[in-house]
Amino acid sequence: VLAVAAALRQPQTVTLRDVHSKRDVTLVGAMHYNPVSIALAERCVEEQEGLGAVVVESCESRWRRTQEVSPPGSIGRVLLPSEMLAAAEAAEERGVPISLGDTDVGELGPRLKELLIASLMDLLSPGEGWKRIGDDLRRGAKLAFDTSDLDGDALEFSDFLKPDLLLGFVTSLLAYPAAALVKAPIPVGGLLLGSAFGANYLESAAREADALAAAGGDSSASYLLLSGVLIVLDVLFPIVFGRLLLVAMLEERNVRLARSITEAADRSRGNVVAVLGALHVNGVARLLKDPSGYGEGKAGTWWTEDMLEAKPE
Repeated sequence: VLAVAAALRQPQTVTLRDVHSKRDVTLVGAMHYNPVSIALAERCVEEQEGLGAVVVESCESRWRRTQEVSPPGSIGRVLLPSEMLAAAEAAEERGVPISLGDTDVGELGPRLKELLIASLMDLLSPGEGWKRIGDDLRRGAKLAFDTSDLDGDALEFSDFLKPDLLLGFVTSLLAYPAAALVKAPIPVGGLLLGSAFGANYLESAAREADALAAAGGDSSASYLLLSGVLIVLDVLFPIVFGRLLLVAMLEERNVRLARSITEAADRSRGNVVAVLGALHVNGVARLLKDPSGYGEGKAGTWWTEDMLEAKPE
């Protein structure tokens, strides 16, 4: 039965019953700014039966900024279309309320800073600190990529092997940083410049290490020291970045997204389409299927409260 269900499942989507609201939920796993994902998100909203609400992976701050830089009919909307905007526009056409289901960027920044400091401190503690980092990495990787407990209600690697989706990946690579730069030019521009400077510095350091190695003699100690620093940086950066990604950017946001989906189903008294980044889908699906739930806390922000209020009983 599970094999048949998996075969009938539309690529990049998972449809399941939310055990908390008792409503059907379709999770659209988008490759951000990919034309195929954009068309899929729009189609799922247009075709969903009994649709009560649409949840998008955004927050009020980001959504308002999106409306400012690419309002309907603008050149920005034409040049930088997204699956979130496409789903929202399709929802508005159907008179269906929209929930911005993600953690607000104002909360995410401090959390990333807190986790970064904790990671650096844990690196200095080879015993308990390294264990905490290892536990976080193992748990986060399992939640994001292990689908053995989802009984077929999961995205698989094969979902993203369609030729048209892979071709659209080029568009994603260009549009994603471009959209981020337009919405937040100062922080994103600073990050890009910092990354370029860091890469240039490491390249220069590597050349210096090679020069010291070639020189030999009294330079051997300096070579070993510099090589050691470079190796440490190469090892530590993926560890710290991986913890930030798996814990703050995925695991903790999955809880907010799942909570928002359940609230959207409860308040709208209908089924839900949720448009998420692909890496969020399996983690969110697991939470929606778990009777133990995800605790009390914040859910999404309703962008179209008037539609919800007007929705008939």
